[in-house]
Amino acid sequence: MNYRKIVFIIFICLMGKMISAQTKIDPKKMTYLLNPKPNSILYNDTLYRGSAEYKELFFRNGDPMLRKLFEKHQSNKIWGTVLTTVGSFATSFGIIAATSSGNSQTAGWITAGSGFASMILGTYLILEGQKNLATAVYLFNSRYNKTSMIIGVSGDRAGLAINF
Repeated sequence: MNYRKIVFIIFICLMGKMISAQTKIDPKKMTYLLNPKPNSILYNDTLYRGSAEYKELFFRNGDPMLRKLFEKHQSNKIWGTVLTTVGSFATSFGIIAATSSGNSQTAGWITAGSGFASMILGTYLILEGQKNLATAVYLFNSRYNKTSMIIGVSGDRAGLAINF
């Protein structure tokens, strides 16, 4: 057997060990599920989707940091969507104007380039919004998810302890 084949097989086995298809969901904590549309948060067996449900979830504690992260998520998402949409139209219009005869090609390519830059900025803002939401979930779990319940059984006795 060839040494390259052996190295390749070992490499594939190591890569397979590092990749997992499922994410462990802790039922005691808030979990951010990154979906294409819409993002979702799973908390206490309830799936929260959209800004109205996130607002209910994050504002009930009165934590100003959670509120700020949620508002940054919303503003980044809205502006990112607007910039991406405007950028895609500007890119399309610019390419059409640059490739058609009779129009100024320079203006068309400037419009196409500006639209492309707008799409990149919009995508960045959307990703930053997702990062803010993930940070809010992490902050929520670190601040408000400290309750644990322990049930113990020994011999003929049972015990229950709740730690806050």
